[in-house]
Amino acid sequence: MLLVLWGFIGYWSWSQYHRLLASSTVLLEQLTSAVEEQTLRLFKQAETSLIVSRHWMAGHPTEDPGTAPTFTALVDSLRGASEGMLDIRMVGRNGGLFYIPKRSPKPLADVSDRDYYKAQLTPATRGFFIGNPLVSRVTGKWGIPVSIPVDVAGGDVGIVFVAMELDRIAKTFEAERPKPDGAISIMRADGTFLFRVPAGNNIIGQSIAGTPSWDQNISQSSRGTYYSDGTAVGTPPKLVSFIRLKEYPLYVTVAAEVDDLLIPWRRETFTLVSIAVVMTLLSVVAASILLRAMKGGEIAQRETERAHRDAKLILDAAGDGICGVDASGAVTFINPAARRMLGLMAADPVGRNFHLLCHHSHPDGSPYAGADCPVTQTLTDGQTREVHQETFWHSTGRPVPVDLVASAVTDEDSVVGAVVVFHDIAERIKAEQRLARQAAELARSNADLEQFAYIASHDLREPLRQVSSYVSLLERRYGEQLEQDAKDFIAFARDGAARMNQLVIDLLDFSRVGHSAQPLEQVALGRAVDDACANLAARITETGARVVRDDELPVVAGNTGELVRLFQNLIGNALKYRDPDRDPEVSVSARRDGTNWVVTVADNGIGIDSAYFDKIFGIFQRLHTRDKFDGTGIGLAICKKIIEQMGGNIWVESDPGRGSSFHFTLPIAPA
Repeated sequence: MLLVLWGFIGYWSWSQYHRLLASSTVLLEQLTSAVEEQTLRLFKQAETSLIVSRHWMAGHPTEDPGTAPTFTALVDSLRGASEGMLDIRMVGRNGGLFYIPKRSPKPLADVSDRDYYKAQLTPATRGFFIGNPLVSRVTGKWGIPVSIPVDVAGGDVGIVFVAMELDRIAKTFEAERPKPDGAISIMRADGTFLFRVPAGNNIIGQSIAGTPSWDQNISQSSRGTYYSDGTAVGTPPKLVSFIRLKEYPLYVTVAAEVDDLLIPWRRETFTLVSIAVVMTLLSVVAASILLRAMKGGEIAQRETERAHRDAKLILDAAGDGICGVDASGAVTFINPAARRMLGLMAADPVGRNFHLLCHHSHPDGSPYAGADCPVTQTLTDGQTREVHQETFWHSTGRPVPVDLVASAVTDEDSVVGAVVVFHDIAERIKAEQRLARQAAELARSNADLEQFAYIASHDLREPLRQVSSYVSLLERRYGEQLEQDAKDFIAFARDGAARMNQLVIDLLDFSRVGHSAQPLEQVALGRAVDDACANLAARITETGARVVRDDELPVVAGNTGELVRLFQNLIGNALKYRDPDRDPEVSVSARRDGTNWVVTVADNGIGIDSAYFDKIFGIFQRLHTRDKFDGTGIGLAICKKIIEQMGGNIWVESDPGRGSSFHFTLPIAPA
């Protein structure tokens, strides 16, 4: 009989242990999905705010955004839309930090050593960048910097970034954190903690890459739940649920201490073991002990009910719509946010088919087949689906644009239901439409400016030809009667007219770049380099230069004529700015970088000081006087425009006295 008793205790303890962990896992996964949506919305707000700010700066290139009232109002509205969680700031090209509006003409701090500043100076990381968490040098508070580069702006602005203060984020997630000792974290894809509530001891900024939690679990899957011994962050063992965000290189995790989850199980197990010991010693009271053990099930049930109540409180507090359906598609639960979005506050949708309730029609009113519904498909194959700009229908009949995620709920590898999380995107769609209209207006304005330059340049050449012709006629007819000063004046006038004519011709060349409207084609770079060298053959022979290229230069997507002009300009500059103490040497090479080719034209000429790396790509920018080197200073501006028209970037690396290397990227030609 004692063997039967101990067997019952062991089985009961084992089953209760696994049932408690299973129910806790489900609750953690549901909570993690809600945290994922809030994190995605936070960073989407940050990205949208940065793009809107940069568009304003591009549209007002002569205004200093730090002092412009309209920009300050825009930033205030964006800050208000985020409920104060996002603070937009600017960084000058030399690393000076400015608030909006500017508090003084001088920067508040130097942030040139920050990684979000350095990332925008490097082509490989330039763009939307989530930096390491740091302590502000102005406010002294921890925050997450998210930055993008600014190419066109007044006030010498080079970077605009959003500072997400960790204290404000913590207030948002504190209500959802599992109590009493659970934690919610946001990590970068490299394992660095950006945020954690509670913060813990020196956890922010640390990386768990290389730990078993990271190498064996988080880095191996886009979502899941695992057991952690807590050594990576110095905490007790936890049950951890995680999800990788699809749109950003981020993970969110929700953790609950195993000890907290197992309190009911330990209490009941201890009780049963104590009873078993007593029964072993006092077998005569076995019946009473068994009755006490049966009461343990009631206590566990109450604990389970309490856990369900906690989950309901979390769902009720969520800002996104969350709805559960069973295997047949019938609604099993729906939170208040979903009821508000769909106009179901007065009606009870539980038991009704979700698809027929709010997803029955396409935006044009045509029927939406149930088999095509992403929720139905998830119930069929168990795959998580994320759908953007889907349409739900309000109970009054109006469409509700949403982004949704449908995740399967499984039990022993069988799909028993699904959880649908959706967010109303009506305001975001309006903002995107406004941005599209602004972009179209900017494109039309740029086209008008280029056409104006093209026409004006043609009209300017006619009076220049007249000036040159009459000066030459004056010299031929009265040359013998003129004094030497007069002859010099005539020479100056003719030379000035010739240089002005060349400037106009160069301006025409600059305005023609990109006007051919020819689609990108497959271009063999080796052939383009050879054609450019053929055009420069006389100059190469005259200077004694040696021009070499890789035997197997790649095929890229571009325009043949423009690429020949590009190489002719770069190789011609290498011959022009050669070192007089050695023969010129020019090399052309290429290497693959992701979806682009990086092409390098290197020389052993006089080199360029780093202070002028950006200036030399401006139109009519010269670093030397005409008595030392001829030219108008437009060649590199044409090169920059050619590369940008083909979807690439160009930059220079140089060491004065040792030569220069011009690098540019071109897209790989499609197979």
